[in-house]
Amino acid sequence: MSRKKSQFVDVIGAVARNRPVLIFISCLVNLLLLTTTIYMLQIYDRVLSSGSMDTLIWLTVISLGAIAIYGVLEQSRRLILSRSASFIDDQLNAPVLLRSMEKRLSGGEPDAGVSDVADLRNYYQSDASLAFLDAPWSIVFLGFVWLLHPTLGTIATVAALFLLVSTVVNDLLTRTRQREAAARLKAANQTAVRFVDGGETISPLGMAPAIFSRWRELHGRARAEQQILTEKTATILSYTRSFRLAVQVLILGTGAYLVLSAAITPGAMIAASIITSRALAPIDRLTAAWRRFVAARSARRNLERMFEGLETAPERVKLPRPEGVLSVESVSFMAPEGNAPILRNVSFTLESSGTCCAVIGASGAGKSTLCRLLVGAWKPASGHVRLDGADVHDWDAAELGPHIGYLPQIVELFPGSVAENISRFGALDGDAVVRAAKMAGVHEMVLHLPKGYETDVGPHADRISLGQRQRIGLARALYGDPAFVVLDEPNSNLDGAGDTALLDALRQLKKQQKTVVVVSHRAEILKATDKILVLQDGVVAKFGDRDDVLKPVERAVRKTAVAPERVQRVIPASDAPKQAASVRQHNKMTSTAAE
Repeated sequence: MSRKKSQFVDVIGAVARNRPVLIFISCLVNLLLLTTTIYMLQIYDRVLSSGSMDTLIWLTVISLGAIAIYGVLEQSRRLILSRSASFIDDQLNAPVLLRSMEKRLSGGEPDAGVSDVADLRNYYQSDASLAFLDAPWSIVFLGFVWLLHPTLGTIATVAALFLLVSTVVNDLLTRTRQREAAARLKAANQTAVRFVDGGETISPLGMAPAIFSRWRELHGRARAEQQILTEKTATILSYTRSFRLAVQVLILGTGAYLVLSAAITPGAMIAASIITSRALAPIDRLTAAWRRFVAARSARRNLERMFEGLETAPERVKLPRPEGVLSVESVSFMAPEGNAPILRNVSFTLESSGTCCAVIGASGAGKSTLCRLLVGAWKPASGHVRLDGADVHDWDAAELGPHIGYLPQIVELFPGSVAENISRFGALDGDAVVRAAKMAGVHEMVLHLPKGYETDVGPHADRISLGQRQRIGLARALYGDPAFVVLDEPNSNLDGAGDTALLDALRQLKKQQKTVVVVSHRAEILKATDKILVLQDGVVAKFGDRDDVLKPVERAVRKTAVAPERVQRVIPASDAPKQAASVRQHNKMTSTAAE
């Protein structure tokens, strides 16, 4: 059975198809580099001895033509490499971001795929790739030096071997320390970013001196490693450059001795010096390019692992717009490296569109996990989440996304305007943005922002409060007329006006026959629902019509003379028959914090 190729293999294969052309052009380029050497050799050995002006003119014309061709060919191979780099960037950046997002959503640490793509791209568009294309020609140039005289060839060959050994030694001495320095510098930078983000906590609590001392210690270690690495590299490069100058002196000195001995001509002496310089140049460039080559090689391995087992996605059949019929079939989910499943064999069905279902349960019961599974952010370990009969993971995410509205418990607004965030950064439809904002009750609030819908928001937009973020997030969830809406603790940061707007939005969704799943324990929210799902330790403790689930709780509340409108947390129905004296204890046990 033939092994199917991943998208990464396809992209690298497409780039590799340029290799024969690049090798052929590099052959011509390196041969044409001998133009000035041959020109000088002919000037010394023919023109000056014969005094022929015609020979001088023709040699000059031919040499200038060869140099012009060299310029065109050099530009051609640089353009091929530059476009290959752009192709890699265009084809891999989006899949890498998606893969990193999927890994993050599954609970793992995201891969540094974007930086790996950058390392690969930089290698192709830099002189490093040219250095490796030109390196084999060092052998050809050394052969020319040997043809001029074996003694000169021996000196040049020893010099080339010494430079190669220096490159390898430099890599061996600095490779481990380079990785350590990069890791420590990355950790120090990440710590600095976290400290800056936590400024509103650090400053009032007087933590700044201790925090700065901590960062300075981390940064100092990284800087010390970097300094040692820089000094070692500088030492090796300095000795290498000095050695190259010494080689030129030896070649000229030995050549002069051979001229005096009548073993070679003066032109051959000059030619040997130039060709030796040409032979050593690619090797010298390899020393400078080696680190970039190592980074590109590591990036390629990382990307191969990232895309391993991921075949190029075939084109999927486009499914019709869902009506919102939800079916959850024996769904279980376990966090990465977890010992116990978060959800176990969860099953329920919302058989008709327009149904509003509340999910309640104690902290850690798996409510937020269920929400992520319902919208396809996470994939269950077993079982299926179906929308109109189709598994949500059988849909193309770009096709399903517009039909789903999702408000997570922690709302993220991304760098951009309010309008762009509400419109999910798609084609901006001003009418649809305003319609979603009005439905979420956030239109007037947005108009009072400094630039209205053009106000920039994002992780560091301090002018946007948590409550405002949540209401903008609700508008984003409602944007585009979704058929299925999932709201995870949608009123955790809302004030009275926000609560009212949320209730109005739920009523409008029901009126529009949208299927809604909402995580909330607020009594006023529960009154607006049709069904209630009670989760307890990751399993379904109760599922049914709202009144059937809440009636035992309401009886217990009445016995304790607590006004129903003040009940903010709901006891699972299975606990309701207990005595009224224990109601408060159950409420405390089942109060929900952020999962």
